[in-house]
Amino acid sequence: MITLAACTDVPSTAGDDGPVEAADLGDGEPGAAEDTEITVAIPFPDITMYSQYVVGTELGFYEDEGLSVEVITADNVNAAVSSGSADIGVESAGAVIEAVRAGVGVMPLAGHFCRQNFDFAVQPGVTSVDQLAGTDVVLAGTTGDPAEFQRQRVLKEEGWDLDGVDVDIVYPGPDSATWREFFVTDRVSLIPFYGDDRPALDEYGANIVIEALRPWANDLHVVGKGWLEDNPNSAVRFLRATMKSLEHIVAPGVGEVPENKDEILDIYAANDFEVDELRAQDHPWILDGHLACPNLYFDEEAWDTTIETQELDPLPFDEHVDLSYLHKAQELLDLDAAMPSEELVYP
Repeated sequence: MITLAACTDVPSTAGDDGPVEAADLGDGEPGAAEDTEITVAIPFPDITMYSQYVVGTELGFYEDEGLSVEVITADNVNAAVSSGSADIGVESAGAVIEAVRAGVGVMPLAGHFCRQNFDFAVQPGVTSVDQLAGTDVVLAGTTGDPAEFQRQRVLKEEGWDLDGVDVDIVYPGPDSATWREFFVTDRVSLIPFYGDDRPALDEYGANIVIEALRPWANDLHVVGKGWLEDNPNSAVRFLRATMKSLEHIVAPGVGEVPENKDEILDIYAANDFEVDELRAQDHPWILDGHLACPNLYFDEEAWDTTIETQELDPLPFDEHVDLSYLHKAQELLDLDAAMPSEELVYP
């Protein structure tokens, strides 16, 4: 299911084309898929990133649409999509907006996950932000990652404001496993972390000081403009199958213990993921349902929120985004286009 691919940057084509225009996709069922073999690029091969595609493949949702899906990893997802190495990609919302600004020929197709969890660990014995003075902290893996601004914002909102503390921000690399290794060897005093980091942090005795959820666009599905123009039915059918997969993963609903947990973990295991620790858990967030919106939500508000929280320069939504394909797929499944209104208790 996963093929590794390294992609280099492509030249900017800023100014080569004008504002996007909404596609006319007609009424009723989409036509037959034009491109039947879809390549999806993701930035790293973990369960959260590719779960919806492998589940959709194993349960026949893509086959029902006349599609097959191959997932690859790419060093630069936007470049992979723009160059044609991938048809569709999954990339962080801020990185997508900046690629659109640079004019590299990509545009958002739909959301991927519509919420973000912000979890932070500090060294054992640290109970206040003042104790971090004189230490190194991690807020992002690489310099220039706009997620750093979101994390600083959440830390401040949750009572761990770093602005008035003399800390050095360091960048160990893009993988949270590397952040965790720096942390458990006492080289940094604070890190963001994810679910697969938690067992090692608990064993080490880390102090988990923040576990927070925000309704901010996480990753987006991104697509090349040329491919989208040539393959409108493939795009709609891909989105519909992906939404069916997400609905199956979170059933009976976001915020509830997933009723299909065992079946889905069997699919993960068959695709070479380690799931023993997940099998032992019994809570609503086993399958990362706290991040998911089964309607692949994205809209202008989510675009603007990303720009605000990541401190990006403004960029007009209407000139760069066409959500006709997303709305068509949502309509076919009788799904609302808005952000789901569930008030989730996390963790």
